[in-house]
Amino acid sequence: MSTNTIFQHQDELANLGGMQPLRERVGDLHRIIQARHPFLARVAVALVDEDTQTLKTYLHSSGGDNPLSNYESSLEEAPSLHQVIHLRSPRVVNDLSLFSGGEHTHTRRIWEQGYRASYALPIFRESLLVAMIFFNSRETNCFTPEVLENLDLFGHLIGQMVYEEQDKYKVLLAALRTAIQMIHQRDPELGGHLERMAHFSRIIARHLNGLGLYSFNDELVEHIFQFAPLHDVGKIGIPDRVLMKTGRLDQEEKTLMRTHTSLGRQLVDNITKSFGIESMEQIGILRSVTELHHEAMDGSGYPKCLSGDEIPIAARIIAVADVFDALTSERPYKQAWTNEDAFTYLVMQGETTLDRDCIDAMILNREAVEHIQTIFADS
Repeated sequence: MSTNTIFQHQDELANLGGMQPLRERVGDLHRIIQARHPFLARVAVALVDEDTQTLKTYLHSSGGDNPLSNYESSLEEAPSLHQVIHLRSPRVVNDLSLFSGGEHTHTRRIWEQGYRASYALPIFRESLLVAMIFFNSRETNCFTPEVLENLDLFGHLIGQMVYEEQDKYKVLLAALRTAIQMIHQRDPELGGHLERMAHFSRIIARHLNGLGLYSFNDELVEHIFQFAPLHDVGKIGIPDRVLMKTGRLDQEEKTLMRTHTSLGRQLVDNITKSFGIESMEQIGILRSVTELHHEAMDGSGYPKCLSGDEIPIAARIIAVADVFDALTSERPYKQAWTNEDAFTYLVMQGETTLDRDCIDAMILNREAVEHIQTIFADS
Protein backbone atom coordinates (compact mmCIF):
# COMPACT_ATOMS: atom_id res chain seq x y z
CA MET A 1 0.00 0.00 0.00
CA SER A 2 1.43 3.36 -1.00
CA THR A 3 1.96 6.28 1.36
CA ASN A 4 -0.30 8.39 -0.86
CA THR A 5 -3.15 5.95 -0.24
CA ILE A 6 -2.64 5.93 3.51
CA PHE A 7 -2.58 9.73 3.84
CA GLN A 8 -5.07 10.80 1.20
CA HIS A 9 -7.88 11.70 3.62
CA GLN A 10 -8.01 15.35 4.72
CA ASP A 11 -9.29 16.21 8.20
CA GLU A 12 -11.84 19.01 7.70
CA LEU A 13 -11.77 19.98 11.36
CA ALA A 14 -7.98 20.04 11.83
CA ASN A 15 -7.83 23.85 12.01
CA LEU A 16 -10.23 24.03 14.94
CA GLY A 17 -7.41 23.29 17.36
CA GLY A 18 -5.33 26.24 16.14
CA MET A 19 -4.76 29.65 17.67
CA GLN A 20 -7.03 31.61 15.33
CA PRO A 21 -9.81 33.67 16.95
CA LEU A 22 -13.05 31.92 17.84
CA ARG A 23 -15.08 33.81 15.20
CA GLU A 24 -12.71 32.50 12.48
CA ARG A 25 -13.09 28.92 13.71
CA VAL A 26 -16.88 29.29 13.71
CA GLY A 27 -16.60 30.66 10.17
CA ASP A 28 -14.59 27.57 9.17
CA LEU A 29 -17.28 25.33 10.63
CA HIS A 30 -19.97 27.28 8.80
CA ARG A 31 -18.22 26.61 5.49
CA ILE A 32 -17.97 22.91 6.31
CA ILE A 33 -21.70 22.81 7.13
CA GLN A 34 -22.54 24.67 3.93
CA ALA A 35 -20.71 22.03 1.90
CA ARG A 36 -23.30 19.59 3.22
CA HIS A 37 -26.27 21.96 3.44
CA PRO A 38 -25.81 24.89 1.01
CA PHE A 39 -29.00 26.59 2.23
CA LEU A 40 -27.50 27.38 5.65
CA ALA A 41 -26.85 31.12 5.33
CA ARG A 42 -26.09 32.13 8.92
CA VAL A 43 -24.62 30.73 12.12
CA ALA A 44 -24.70 32.92 15.23
CA VAL A 45 -23.89 32.60 18.92
CA ALA A 46 -25.61 34.55 21.71
CA LEU A 47 -24.56 34.52 25.35
CA VAL A 48 -26.76 34.76 28.44
CA ASP A 49 -26.21 37.54 30.99
CA GLU A 50 -27.27 35.94 34.28
CA ASP A 51 -27.51 39.24 36.18
CA THR A 52 -29.88 40.98 33.78
CA GLN A 53 -31.47 37.83 32.30
CA THR A 54 -30.80 38.97 28.77
CA LEU A 55 -29.59 37.20 25.66
CA LYS A 56 -26.80 39.18 23.98
CA THR A 57 -25.25 38.69 20.55
CA TYR A 58 -21.65 37.49 20.64
CA LEU A 59 -20.42 36.35 17.23
CA HIS A 60 -21.78 35.27 13.87
CA SER A 61 -20.88 33.90 10.46
CA SER A 62 -23.24 35.27 7.85
CA GLY A 63 -21.22 36.81 5.05
CA GLY A 64 -21.95 40.49 4.61
CA ASP A 65 -25.19 40.27 6.57
CA ASN A 66 -25.28 41.33 10.20
CA PRO A 67 -28.89 41.84 11.25
CA LEU A 68 -28.24 41.80 15.00
CA SER A 69 -24.98 43.57 15.78
CA ASN A 70 -24.44 44.47 19.46
CA TYR A 71 -28.00 43.53 20.34
CA GLU A 72 -29.54 42.17 23.51
CA SER A 73 -33.04 41.12 24.44
CA SER A 74 -34.71 40.25 27.70
CA LEU A 75 -35.52 36.55 27.86
CA GLU A 76 -38.90 37.42 29.35
CA GLU A 77 -39.69 39.49 26.26
CA ALA A 78 -38.92 36.64 23.85
CA PRO A 79 -41.64 34.06 24.65
CA SER A 80 -40.51 31.36 22.22
CA LEU A 81 -36.89 31.52 23.40
CA HIS A 82 -38.07 31.58 27.01
CA GLN A 83 -39.98 28.38 26.25
CA VAL A 84 -36.76 26.85 24.85
CA ILE A 85 -35.15 27.38 28.23
CA HIS A 86 -38.16 26.14 30.18
CA LEU A 87 -38.47 22.95 28.13
CA ARG A 88 -34.68 22.56 27.64
CA SER A 89 -35.52 21.82 24.02
CA PRO A 90 -34.39 23.27 20.66
CA ARG A 91 -36.77 25.44 18.65
CA VAL A 92 -37.38 24.66 14.98
CA VAL A 93 -39.20 27.26 12.88
CA ASN A 94 -39.31 26.10 9.27
CA ASP A 95 -41.32 29.12 8.16
CA LEU A 96 -40.54 32.42 9.86
CA SER A 97 -43.67 34.01 8.40
CA LEU A 98 -45.15 32.67 11.64
CA PHE A 99 -43.35 35.60 13.35
CA SER A 100 -43.34 38.08 10.44
CA GLY A 101 -45.78 40.38 12.21
CA GLY A 102 -43.91 40.22 15.51
CA GLU A 103 -43.04 43.42 17.31
CA HIS A 104 -39.67 42.32 18.68
CA THR A 105 -36.62 43.92 17.10
CA HIS A 106 -34.71 40.66 16.64
CA THR A 107 -37.67 39.00 14.89
CA ARG A 108 -38.18 41.94 12.57
CA ARG A 109 -34.50 42.29 11.65
CA ILE A 110 -34.08 38.59 10.88
CA TRP A 111 -37.16 38.69 8.62
CA GLU A 112 -36.12 41.92 6.90
CA GLN A 113 -32.68 40.45 6.17
CA GLY A 114 -34.39 37.74 4.15
CA TYR A 115 -34.09 34.76 6.49
CA ARG A 116 -37.07 32.44 6.28
CA ALA A 117 -36.25 29.52 8.61
CA SER A 118 -34.53 29.24 11.97
CA TYR A 119 -33.14 26.58 14.27
CA ALA A 120 -32.24 27.63 17.83
CA LEU A 121 -30.14 25.21 19.89
CA PRO A 122 -29.76 25.93 23.64
CA ILE A 123 -26.40 25.14 25.22
CA PHE A 124 -26.60 24.26 28.90
CA ARG A 125 -23.89 23.75 31.47
CA GLU A 126 -25.58 21.52 34.01
CA SER A 127 -28.84 23.39 34.75
CA LEU A 128 -27.59 26.77 33.55
CA LEU A 129 -28.22 28.12 30.05
CA VAL A 130 -24.96 29.68 28.88
CA ALA A 131 -25.49 30.22 25.15
CA MET A 132 -27.82 29.84 22.20
CA ILE A 133 -26.64 28.70 18.77
CA PHE A 134 -28.76 29.97 15.87
CA PHE A 135 -28.85 28.50 12.36
CA ASN A 136 -30.73 30.49 9.70
CA SER A 137 -31.71 29.83 6.10
CA ARG A 138 -33.26 31.91 3.35
CA GLU A 139 -35.33 28.88 2.36
CA THR A 140 -38.39 27.53 4.14
CA ASN A 141 -38.92 23.92 5.25
CA CYS A 142 -35.22 23.09 5.05
CA PHE A 143 -34.66 21.87 8.61
CA THR A 144 -35.59 18.21 8.15
CA PRO A 145 -34.90 15.59 10.85
CA GLU A 146 -31.76 14.48 8.99
CA VAL A 147 -30.46 18.05 8.73
CA LEU A 148 -31.20 18.72 12.39
CA GLU A 149 -29.18 15.66 13.43
CA ASN A 150 -26.18 17.12 11.61
CA LEU A 151 -26.71 20.61 13.01
CA ASP A 152 -26.95 19.25 16.54
CA LEU A 153 -23.44 17.80 16.20
CA PHE A 154 -22.01 21.01 14.80
CA GLY A 155 -23.97 23.14 17.23
CA HIS A 156 -22.66 21.36 20.29
CA LEU A 157 -19.14 21.51 18.84
CA ILE A 158 -19.52 25.28 18.52
CA GLY A 159 -20.93 25.35 22.06
CA GLN A 160 -17.87 23.49 23.32
CA MET A 161 -15.58 25.94 21.55
CA VAL A 162 -17.44 28.83 23.17
CA TYR A 163 -17.12 27.06 26.56
CA GLU A 164 -13.39 26.74 26.17
CA GLU A 165 -12.94 30.33 25.04
CA GLN A 166 -15.04 31.67 27.89
CA ASP A 167 -13.32 29.40 30.40
CA LYS A 168 -9.90 30.81 29.49
CA TYR A 169 -11.17 34.29 30.27
CA LYS A 170 -13.00 33.09 33.37
CA VAL A 171 -9.78 31.65 34.82
CA LEU A 172 -8.02 34.95 34.13
CA LEU A 173 -10.92 37.01 35.44
CA ALA A 174 -11.18 34.83 38.56
CA ALA A 175 -7.53 35.45 39.38
CA LEU A 176 -7.83 39.19 38.85
CA ARG A 177 -11.19 39.40 40.62
CA THR A 178 -9.57 37.78 43.65
CA ALA A 179 -7.20 40.73 43.69
CA ILE A 180 -10.18 43.09 43.30
CA GLN A 181 -11.93 41.41 46.25
CA MET A 182 -8.83 41.92 48.37
CA ILE A 183 -8.92 45.61 47.43
CA HIS A 184 -12.64 45.67 48.27
CA GLN A 185 -11.92 44.32 51.76
CA ARG A 186 -9.52 47.19 52.25
CA ASP A 187 -11.74 49.73 50.50
CA PRO A 188 -15.38 48.73 51.13
CA GLU A 189 -16.71 51.88 49.43
CA LEU A 190 -16.75 50.04 46.09
CA GLY A 191 -20.23 48.56 46.64
CA GLY A 192 -21.93 47.95 43.29
CA HIS A 193 -19.52 50.31 41.53
CA LEU A 194 -17.72 47.64 39.52
CA GLU A 195 -20.92 46.04 38.21
CA ARG A 196 -22.46 49.38 37.30
CA MET A 197 -19.44 50.80 35.49
CA ALA A 198 -19.01 47.51 33.58
CA HIS A 199 -22.58 47.76 32.27
CA PHE A 200 -22.16 51.49 31.57
CA SER A 201 -19.07 50.59 29.52
CA ARG A 202 -21.11 48.16 27.46
CA ILE A 203 -23.81 50.79 26.88
CA ILE A 204 -21.17 53.21 25.58
CA ALA A 205 -19.46 50.62 23.35
CA ARG A 206 -22.74 49.55 21.79
CA HIS A 207 -23.77 53.12 21.11
CA LEU A 208 -20.46 53.95 19.42
CA ASN A 209 -20.76 50.83 17.30
CA GLY A 210 -24.26 51.87 16.23
CA LEU A 211 -22.87 55.21 15.04
CA GLY A 212 -20.21 53.44 13.00
CA LEU A 213 -17.49 55.49 14.73
CA TYR A 214 -15.51 52.40 15.67
CA SER A 215 -15.42 48.93 14.14
CA PHE A 216 -16.58 47.05 17.22
CA ASN A 217 -17.82 43.50 16.92
CA ASP A 218 -19.83 41.73 19.58
CA GLU A 219 -16.77 39.95 20.96
CA LEU A 220 -14.97 43.26 21.52
CA VAL A 221 -17.97 44.77 23.29
CA GLU A 222 -18.27 41.67 25.49
CA HIS A 223 -14.61 41.81 26.48
CA ILE A 224 -14.76 45.51 27.30
CA PHE A 225 -17.69 44.60 29.57
CA GLN A 226 -15.78 41.70 31.15
CA PHE A 227 -12.56 43.64 31.67
CA ALA A 228 -14.02 46.96 32.86
CA PRO A 229 -14.30 45.91 36.56
CA LEU A 230 -10.58 45.08 36.55
CA HIS A 231 -9.37 48.57 35.65
CA ASP A 232 -8.12 49.33 39.17
CA VAL A 233 -6.62 45.91 39.92
CA GLY A 234 -3.20 47.52 40.36
CA LYS A 235 -4.43 49.17 43.57
CA ILE A 236 -3.65 45.89 45.30
CA GLY A 237 -0.06 47.15 45.33
CA ILE A 238 -0.90 50.51 46.95
CA PRO A 239 -0.21 50.75 50.72
CA ASP A 240 -3.17 51.15 53.07
CA ARG A 241 -1.89 54.49 54.32
CA VAL A 242 -2.53 55.86 50.83
CA LEU A 243 -5.42 53.72 49.58
CA MET A 244 -7.46 54.13 52.76
CA LYS A 245 -6.65 57.78 53.45
CA THR A 246 -9.86 59.80 53.82
CA GLY A 247 -8.27 63.21 53.46
CA ARG A 248 -6.56 64.83 50.51
CA LEU A 249 -3.42 63.06 49.29
CA ASP A 250 -0.16 65.00 49.37
CA GLN A 251 2.06 65.10 46.30
CA GLU A 252 4.13 62.09 47.29
CA GLU A 253 0.98 60.05 47.98
CA LYS A 254 -0.54 61.11 44.66
CA THR A 255 2.57 59.95 42.85
CA LEU A 256 2.40 56.62 44.65
CA MET A 257 -1.33 56.21 43.92
CA ARG A 258 -0.72 56.85 40.24
CA THR A 259 1.54 53.81 40.05
CA HIS A 260 -1.55 51.57 40.26
CA THR A 261 -1.92 51.80 36.49
CA SER A 262 1.55 50.41 35.80
CA LEU A 263 1.16 47.87 38.60
CA GLY A 264 -2.11 46.71 37.01
CA ARG A 265 -0.43 46.22 33.64
CA GLN A 266 2.40 44.25 35.25
CA LEU A 267 -0.08 42.04 37.10
CA VAL A 268 -2.00 41.31 33.89
CA ASP A 269 1.21 40.48 32.02
CA ASN A 270 2.42 38.16 34.77
CA ILE A 271 -0.87 36.29 35.13
CA THR A 272 -1.53 35.87 31.40
CA LYS A 273 2.02 34.62 30.90
CA SER A 274 1.59 32.13 33.76
CA PHE A 275 -1.62 30.83 32.19
CA GLY A 276 -0.07 30.73 28.71
CA ILE A 277 -2.74 33.03 27.25
CA GLU A 278 -0.72 36.22 26.76
CA SER A 279 -1.13 35.98 22.99
CA MET A 280 -4.95 35.69 23.04
CA GLU A 281 -6.48 38.27 20.74
CA GLN A 282 -8.35 40.34 23.33
CA ILE A 283 -5.67 40.49 26.06
CA GLY A 284 -4.53 43.78 24.54
CA ILE A 285 -7.86 45.26 25.60
CA LEU A 286 -7.26 44.18 29.19
CA ARG A 287 -3.78 45.72 29.13
CA SER A 288 -5.24 49.02 27.87
CA VAL A 289 -8.04 49.00 30.45
CA THR A 290 -5.72 48.47 33.41
CA GLU A 291 -2.86 50.73 32.32
CA LEU A 292 -4.43 53.61 30.37
CA HIS A 293 -7.79 54.41 31.98
CA HIS A 294 -6.35 57.61 33.54
CA GLU A 295 -5.02 59.03 30.29
CA ALA A 296 -6.67 62.32 29.24
CA MET A 297 -7.77 63.58 25.84
CA ASP A 298 -5.62 66.71 26.23
CA GLY A 299 -2.51 64.72 27.17
CA SER A 300 -2.58 65.67 30.85
CA GLY A 301 -3.22 62.14 32.11
CA TYR A 302 -0.94 59.31 33.16
CA PRO A 303 1.12 57.13 32.98
CA LYS A 304 2.10 57.84 29.34
CA CYS A 305 0.60 61.30 28.72
CA LEU A 306 -1.23 60.02 25.64
CA SER A 307 -3.78 62.27 23.96
CA GLY A 308 -6.81 61.97 21.67
CA ASP A 309 -6.87 58.88 19.49
CA GLU A 310 -3.55 57.73 20.93
CA ILE A 311 -5.61 56.49 23.86
CA PRO A 312 -7.23 53.13 23.04
CA ILE A 313 -11.00 53.46 22.80
CA ALA A 314 -11.52 50.80 25.50
CA ALA A 315 -9.62 52.97 28.00
CA ARG A 316 -11.63 56.06 26.98
CA ILE A 317 -14.88 54.17 27.48
CA ILE A 318 -13.86 52.91 30.92
CA ALA A 319 -12.79 56.42 31.99
CA VAL A 320 -16.23 57.91 31.30
CA ALA A 321 -18.11 55.00 32.90
CA ASP A 322 -15.84 55.13 35.97
CA VAL A 323 -16.12 58.89 36.50
CA PHE A 324 -19.90 58.91 36.05
CA ASP A 325 -20.47 56.18 38.61
CA ALA A 326 -18.03 57.73 41.09
CA LEU A 327 -19.98 60.99 40.89
CA THR A 328 -23.41 59.38 41.29
CA SER A 329 -22.40 57.09 44.18
CA GLU A 330 -22.68 58.08 47.82
CA ARG A 331 -19.48 58.00 49.86
CA PRO A 332 -18.76 58.84 53.53
CA TYR A 333 -17.14 62.07 52.41
CA LYS A 334 -19.79 63.12 49.84
CA GLN A 335 -23.40 62.84 48.79
CA ALA A 336 -24.31 61.14 45.53
CA TRP A 337 -24.70 63.55 42.65
CA THR A 338 -27.86 63.49 40.58
CA ASN A 339 -27.50 61.99 37.13
CA GLU A 340 -28.23 65.41 35.63
CA ASP A 341 -25.40 67.07 37.58
CA ALA A 342 -23.06 64.23 36.69
CA PHE A 343 -23.91 64.52 32.99
CA THR A 344 -23.26 68.27 33.15
CA TYR A 345 -19.86 67.63 34.72
CA LEU A 346 -19.01 65.03 32.06
CA VAL A 347 -19.85 67.51 29.29
CA MET A 348 -17.49 70.04 30.89
CA GLN A 349 -14.74 67.42 31.05
CA GLY A 350 -15.41 66.58 27.42
CA GLU A 351 -13.69 69.83 26.54
CA THR A 352 -10.41 68.62 28.02
CA THR A 353 -9.98 65.18 29.57
CA LEU A 354 -12.81 62.81 28.64
CA ASP A 355 -13.91 61.52 25.23
CA ARG A 356 -16.95 63.48 24.06
CA ASP A 357 -18.36 60.63 21.96
CA CYS A 358 -18.35 58.38 25.03
CA ILE A 359 -20.02 61.09 27.10
CA ASP A 360 -22.74 61.55 24.48
CA ALA A 361 -23.32 57.78 24.49
CA MET A 362 -24.09 57.90 28.22
CA ILE A 363 -26.35 60.94 27.93
CA LEU A 364 -28.31 59.53 24.99
CA ASN A 365 -28.92 56.25 26.80
CA ARG A 366 -30.25 57.62 30.09
CA GLU A 367 -33.02 55.04 30.39
CA ALA A 368 -30.53 52.15 30.08
CA VAL A 369 -28.19 53.88 32.55
CA GLU A 370 -30.98 54.28 35.10
CA HIS A 371 -32.00 50.65 34.64
CA ILE A 372 -28.47 49.53 35.53
CA GLN A 373 -28.43 51.84 38.55
CA THR A 374 -31.65 50.19 39.76
CA ILE A 375 -30.41 46.63 39.31
CA PHE A 376 -27.04 47.23 40.99
CA ALA A 377 -28.04 49.80 43.59
CA ASP A 378 -25.88 49.98 46.72
CA SER A 379 -27.66 48.66 49.80
